[in-house]
Amino acid sequence: MKSRFTPRLIAAALVLSLGAAGTALAVKPEACGYGGGRMEQQMGRHLQEMSRLHGDLKLDARQEALWQEAEQFTRNGMREMGEQMRRQRAEMLAAVSKPGADLRAVLAQMDDLRDAGRKQREAGRERWLTVYDSLDASQKEKARLFIKSRLERMGQGGRFGPGGPGGRGGPAAG
Repeated sequence: MKSRFTPRLIAAALVLSLGAAGTALAVKPEACGYGGGRMEQQMGRHLQEMSRLHGDLKLDARQEALWQEAEQFTRNGMREMGEQMRRQRAEMLAAVSKPGADLRAVLAQMDDLRDAGRKQREAGRERWLTVYDSLDASQKEKARLFIKSRLERMGQGGRFGPGGPGGRGGPAAG
């Protein structure tokens, strides 16, 4: 019987999950304008899950260094992107507040920010894939099971977590 979980699907799911984890690790609820409550609870659960996966993987020194580097890159990238978004939002608001504002220029700025975010996510994804590539077979199996459980929850109407496919903890959109 063929497995429905191809290595490419597993890697993609791992990247999505780790990307969501990176987002959750990088963004404090207060920084997004969320002072606590549900968003903070979801982030706390996601951090606990990632912490358990990290512990379950029992990384060696080289793998741990890769994990920490990927996590730090994600944290820094999300912090920088958040600051850039706040600055650009203020600039765009100032631009559209002026009579005769050029909406094409404002939308071009938004596109540039979206492209920068995509490039940042791709760079983070490559770092997390480097972590995945460094895992041995049993660690990859643990990661696969972790991803499988996350995907099953998504299929049951669960949430992927802050910054996941649903963004800001919204409903997951496969």
